[in-house]
Parts: sequence; C-alpha cells; structure tokens
Amino acid sequence: MVGYALAVFLHIVGALGLFAALALEWASLYNLRRVATAAQAREWAKLLSALRFVGGPSALTILVTGLYMMATRWGGQGWIGAGLAGLVLIAALGGALSGRRSAAIARTIAGETGAISAGLRQQLHDPVLVLSAWVRTALGLGVIFVMAIKPGAAGSLTALGVALALGLVVGFPRGRAVARPQAS
Repeated sequence: MVGYALAVFLHIVGALGLFAALALEWASLYNLRRVATAAQAREWAKLLSALRFVGGPSALTILVTGLYMMATRWGGQGWIGAGLAGLVLIAALGGALSGRRSAAIARTIAGETGAISAGLRQQLHDPVLVLSAWVRTALGLGVIFVMAIKPGAAGSLTALGVALALGLVVGFPRGRAVARPQAS
C-alpha cells in the first residue's frame, strides 16, 4: 500500500512538473515575441532550451509511476491506454514541433548581436511554436480529465480527441504564414 501511495504522489508531482514546463514555455514564447535585442532573446531562449530538464524527467516520472500503478492496481483499463497515448503525443509534438524550432532559434541567436534581425524575428514569431504549445496544453488537460474521470476506452479517446481539436482550433494560425526552421 505504501508503494502505491508513493506512486500516486510521484505521478501527481510528475504532472505538476509537466504543467510547470508548459507554463515556462508559454512565458518564454510570450517574451521572445517582444524582445528587441539579441541579448534579450538569448535570455528567454535559455529558458526555452532548459525546459527539457523539467519536462523530460516529469514525463518519465509520469510514465514509470503510471506503469507501476497499472501493474499493481488497475490493469489494462481503456483510460490508462488513452492517457499513455496522450502523454506520448505530447512528447512527440514537443520534440517534433517545438524542440526543432527552439534549437534553430538558439543557433540563430548565437550569431547575433544588437537589434534582432528580420530572420530571427520571423523565427520568434513562428506560429507553429504557439500552435504546439496550445495543442500540448489542451492534450495535457485532456489527460488529466481522463485520469480523474476514468471513462471507458471510447470516452477516453473522445475526451482526448476533443482536447486535441480545441488545442488546434485555439492555436491554429489565422492569416499568417507558417515559418519553417532553418536548416543547419
């Protein structure tokens, strides 16, 4: 019983850490869009690049403790599979959309001084960064909903589908071109 209670606690701590990483990402994105100099951009980009040290361990904690609780108490419930799928999707989107673009921003900033260039400004205003943050935040809330309510497989997948759709609708760029990260 103590092992399970500790797993629940660590699972919640992992979820808090994941949302803390998302909040820091939002703060970074907000401020990166408002910088005037490369030095200012570097400061916020440092925070953005450091998120993997919070988000990665948090996701791993969620995964390990979730698998432990599944093995010891819950078995193969539909909501568990949906929650796991949501976590994997959050991580995949973070790496594929935000991670690559953030790395490209860091590379560009490293070579700049003074006022930010037009190319860097375009990277900082890349709507895919905001779309990714919206979708991952919505999916995170969808996973929390599924974990709290524990619906069947169909209800769990529906909840995650609604969360994904809401994240896309709120975050989808309207009337703006999508910038692509520069090749290295």
